[in-house]
Amino acid sequence: MIVWFSGVSGAGKSTIGRFFFKKFKKKFSNSIYIDGDEFRELMNNDLGHDIKSRNLNALRLTRFVKFISNQKINIIVAANLTSPKYRKWCKINLKNYYDIFIEAKLENLIKRDYKNLYKLALSKKIKNVVGVDIPFNRPNGCYMYVSNVKTKNEFLKKTDLILKKLKL
Repeated sequence: MIVWFSGVSGAGKSTIGRFFFKKFKKKFSNSIYIDGDEFRELMNNDLGHDIKSRNLNALRLTRFVKFISNQKINIIVAANLTSPKYRKWCKINLKNYYDIFIEAKLENLIKRDYKNLYKLALSKKIKNVVGVDIPFNRPNGCYMYVSNVKTKNEFLKKTDLILKKLKL
């Protein structure tokens, strides 16, 4: 099984992904967690954040997930797939794939901007921030959409809804 949390930077992918993984691993010990930022670092952090680099990273990540999944290991992924091309590839090529999109409003992302990405991008000090100068198309047809608009504790409680919908 592959449960893939996606959303723009700061939406809560890693937060809910890690929390979900802790619960999931109790039931399925043959499971791993992959965080998008950690995956970039694992791959030598040799890519930028422009569209071309994002697509190459998505290619690497999706193929790596398929490789691990083919070994009968469950995977929880918290990483944005900016391109609809790679989202579609996952739906076609990954068995037992469940994509969960984390929705968050821009004003909330700016408020909790712990990486300072939005502040720097909105002041034109950096480029290539999805949702600011790189357009983001909300994915269609996801297995589940989860809104992150309230407190962290309320957001994390949504893991129970996800587990219930997955019938776990």
